[in-house]
Amino acid sequence: MKRRLTLLLLLVLFPLCAAAQDDNFIFDMPDDFTDIDTLPPAARFKSVHMVGVQYGVNYSNVIATPRIGQKAIWTYNSVGVYYTYYHALWDYLNNFGLQVGLKYGKQGYASEYTQYGEVCTVAEMPILAKFKVDFARERFRLLINLGPFVGYRLSTDKEDGFDKYDQRYAYGIMGGLGLAVVFKPLEIHIEGNYQYSLASMYHTYKYSDIYWLYAYPSNIAITASIHVHLW
Repeated sequence: MKRRLTLLLLLVLFPLCAAAQDDNFIFDMPDDFTDIDTLPPAARFKSVHMVGVQYGVNYSNVIATPRIGQKAIWTYNSVGVYYTYYHALWDYLNNFGLQVGLKYGKQGYASEYTQYGEVCTVAEMPILAKFKVDFARERFRLLINLGPFVGYRLSTDKEDGFDKYDQRYAYGIMGGLGLAVVFKPLEIHIEGNYQYSLASMYHTYKYSDIYWLYAYPSNIAITASIHVHLW
């Protein structure tokens, strides 16, 4: 009797077990691992986009050959607007950034000779690689700037204005150091940058057809700026 009951039970359960092995018995079971190799890895570092405004003072001069009795001068009320982008190189080195800006201010030099010396109003566009090192739980950043700039002299304080021997376009290199204080979404930057123009202020025959004159502007800009994180 027991054998018959066991055999009957097996005959009933066997078809059910066989049907349960069919994937379509109840519903299709999705394979959650089919796309595992196509999913991008999560980013380790978040990119930062910022816009900011800047105020600064300039300590400017020219490097002239032959010497023209030049002296450095301070000028004030230099202003600018900037866009800054911080990103991680290969999502590994979180120290790199790019900064583009527009500046407006005065630069020039004084001279012990009356025929030399002038102050120009200048518009500039720096394009800088901006390296950063975060410390103190990312509350502070050490900033290192390096890159080119282009500019244009809008006006001069000379009585007769510009003449055909004046070179109004400027271009050169600049670099410097700074410190950032971070209060997200704000950053305050204090920086010092040195600019050296590769274009002389004057044509070589500005004052003489015999003695060539080269006058390359140099400028130390000390600035403070406030930046807002966009996203």
